[in-house]
Amino acid sequence: MTGQTYVRDVMVPMTQAIRVTQTIVAARQRMQGDMRVKSLIVVDDNDRPIGAVRYNDVSTAEAGGTVADVMVGDIPTISEDQPLGDVTGLMTEHDIDRLAVVDGSGNVVGELTRSALTQSETHGNTASTGETLSDAVADRDTPVYQVSQDMSVVGSDGGNIGKVRDVLSDALTGALTHIVVHTGLIFGHDKSVPADLVDNVSGDQVQLKVDKGDIEALPDLEKAE
Repeated sequence: MTGQTYVRDVMVPMTQAIRVTQTIVAARQRMQGDMRVKSLIVVDDNDRPIGAVRYNDVSTAEAGGTVADVMVGDIPTISEDQPLGDVTGLMTEHDIDRLAVVDGSGNVVGELTRSALTQSETHGNTASTGETLSDAVADRDTPVYQVSQDMSVVGSDGGNIGKVRDVLSDALTGALTHIVVHTGLIFGHDKSVPADLVDNVSGDQVQLKVDKGDIEALPDLEKAE
């Protein structure tokens, strides 16, 4: 592909989102799980983006509050049809590392990450299908590389969350970046969980660093496609 690069060429499914009603502690744990994630997109109960929360804010905030107490609400959303050159300064301006990509009705269709912008500048128009997390540069014996389909997934409190439906890797590095977890039984939902939230793998069970509520707060995978 030659010519101008658009947001749609490098955007990825939105996984780094948190509901406005979630706790500051939950936001802090999410970002500490992957120190390359410096901000999360804040969504309302209808999965519509309403702002962002930054690690610098949650790391010093009182533990008893919610995301609503520390979020920045004037964060713009972008369209997948916008040229990358039109949006490159927005992340620096608002001190964030991702922007929500929405359609004409305001529904989320993905996110644009700072790393995707960097890769685009470095590799021309080569698009990435996933953001490289800290495990991408870690030793291959980290727990996440032991994850496979149909393993049961439990939260930090041991509560059942669901089963692994798929594992996702970065197109450029081959590193495992996310696991797709199917929550519930018959009428469950697929959630794309960042790989750095995997705490340990024992037998056929994957334990996460967060609880079920934090995973349920992630947008359903099909809404981000």
